[in-house]
Amino acid sequence: MTNVKVEFPGLPETLQHLRRYEPDLYKQIAEDLKTAAEPLARVVGSKFPQQPLERWHKSGDRRGKSRMPPYKASAARAGVKPIINTNPRPRGIGNEVGILRLEQRNAGGQVFDSAGSANPSARFVMNLDKHRAIKSAGNGFRSRILFPAAKAQMSMIEVAVRRAIEKHDSIVQAKIVEGF
Repeated sequence: MTNVKVEFPGLPETLQHLRRYEPDLYKQIAEDLKTAAEPLARVVGSKFPQQPLERWHKSGDRRGKSRMPPYKASAARAGVKPIINTNPRPRGIGNEVGILRLEQRNAGGQVFDSAGSANPSARFVMNLDKHRAIKSAGNGFRSRILFPAAKAQMSMIEVAVRRAIEKHDSIVQAKIVEGF
């Protein structure tokens, strides 16, 4: 699995302590991080195609044997949302704590972005991959839009996190000094 990693040394630990001892300040910082990442979510969301497959239905409930959700470009684009990690426990590769991620909250957009199969030669997967640089690789990690677009916008990620941190820097420093 490939990860996009931007390091802010000490930030996860600081946020864990704030969450425990200053929950109101923690909530405000989390909201500011989310607000600062909204432009990034819009840029990444804009990369979702107008119509990925010719006969993918655009309205109604899930259809057919596979129970496919509808794909509406506007909903898929608006479905990319910044999510703040509120779990202080390390998870994932290297037991690191992530603080911000982008998530596709629209079912049709999520299917388009990450659908795959144990058999990469399945017709649906081949059709989705046909015009994409990122191809399905079996049971492994895949993202046709979200990961590559977020990785291409690393500078926006760094600016969003720095902006939210700088806004509360003096308050956080005063609270840290107060604790010693």
